[in-house]
Amino acid sequence: MSVNQSRTKSTYDLQWNRFRIVRPEEDRATFLARTGVTPQEIAGRVVLDAGCGMGRYLKVASGFGPGLLVGIDLSGAVRAAQDATQSLGQVQIVQGDLLRPPFPEQKFDLIYSLGVLDHTPDPKAAFLALARLLVPGGRIVIWVYEQERGILEWVKDVQRAVSTRLPLPVLVGFSRLMAPVGGLKRRLMASRFRPIERAGVALHVLTLGVSMHPDPEVRVCDTLDWYAPKFMSRHNWAEVRGWFEQAGLVDITNVGLAQDFFHEGQGNGVNVIGRRPE
Repeated sequence: MSVNQSRTKSTYDLQWNRFRIVRPEEDRATFLARTGVTPQEIAGRVVLDAGCGMGRYLKVASGFGPGLLVGIDLSGAVRAAQDATQSLGQVQIVQGDLLRPPFPEQKFDLIYSLGVLDHTPDPKAAFLALARLLVPGGRIVIWVYEQERGILEWVKDVQRAVSTRLPLPVLVGFSRLMAPVGGLKRRLMASRFRPIERAGVALHVLTLGVSMHPDPEVRVCDTLDWYAPKFMSRHNWAEVRGWFEQAGLVDITNVGLAQDFFHEGQGNGVNVIGRRPE
C-alpha cells in the first residue's frame, strides 16, 4: 500500500518555488564535495539528479558537459527546476517518485541524491530502486542525515512531533522569525571565550533545527526544510553501507571522511558512493 506523501509534495512545492536560492560558488563546492566525482567524470555521461528540487545542482552538473542530465522530483519544485535549466539543452526534468522511478533499468552512468532519500517514507527502498538504474560500471552517491547520540535524537523528535503538525504558512513565518537566532548561534559558537561558546552550544541544542547558514535567506529555507517535512530519517555509516551491499555494489566509500565544509554550520551527514560491477 502506498504511503501518503502529500505533505512532502506540499512542502517542497512551497519551499523551492518560494526560495529559489542559487549560490553558484557554494553550490559548486558542495556538489563536488558530496558527490566525490570530478567534472571530467561527468562529461559525456548520462546523469540522474534524484530529488533535484529547484535545480541548483543541475546547474552545476550541466557546466561539466554531461551527455544527458535528468532531474527528477516528487513535488512541484520541478517548475523551479525547469525555470533554472531552461537554457541548458542537455537537461530534462521529470516529476516522479524515487520509490518508483519512471526509468528503465541500466540507464544512468552516475546517480546522485543529496539530502533527499531521508525525506522519503522508505529511504532504503528508494535507494535500491535507484541502484537498479545504474549501467554496469555506473556509480551512485547519496547524502543523508546522520544519526546523532540519544539525547539529540530525542530533542529532534520532540521538535518535529510538533512542527510537522503545523500548517506550512505558520512554519514559513516561524522560520523567518528564527533566522536571527541562527545568526546568534553562529556568532556565539565561534567565540574564543569558552563560556560564550558553551552558551552557543546550549542554545543550539534547544533549537537544533534552526539553521546557522551565513546567508539569512538560506537560513530561513534550511530551517523550513528541517521542521516541515513529514519524513526525516537519520542514519549511520554501517546501515547505509548495508544498503549498498544489498544492491550488489562494490568500491563502497565513505565520501564524508575527507570532506571540507564550504562554511561552518553545514549539516553533518552520511555520504557514501559505490559502483555497480562491470
